[in-house]
Amino acid sequence: MKKMWLFFAVFVAILAVSCTKKTQQENQNQSTGNPIEQYGGVMSKTMKTAKGMDAVMPVKQLVDSFYAQEGRYPASLQELIEKNYVKQIPEPPKGYQYKYNPSTGKVSLEQINQ
Repeated sequence: MKKMWLFFAVFVAILAVSCTKKTQQENQNQSTGNPIEQYGGVMSKTMKTAKGMDAVMPVKQLVDSFYAQEGRYPASLQELIEKNYVKQIPEPPKGYQYKYNPSTGKVSLEQINQ
């Protein structure tokens, strides 16, 4: 019985410590910068995400169209041009390039290291 109480006491102590650390980290994250700067940062990140989605969606639709007709994903984005699905792949946003996984058909953007 004493072992069970000891186990319970240790469990409660660990839980209390972990909750305290999480609360302290949340307070530090919320207190940096003023609200206007925080809002600007969030809006800037949201705008970049939206532009990225605008660039990826047409390419993803081409890949999906290829899959629907061919029964497989293209081996590369270049194959979309070779099979006349499109004359050229739309340009990604400046500073980014397309990342394509032929086994899943997933298209995303990755930042170019300059």
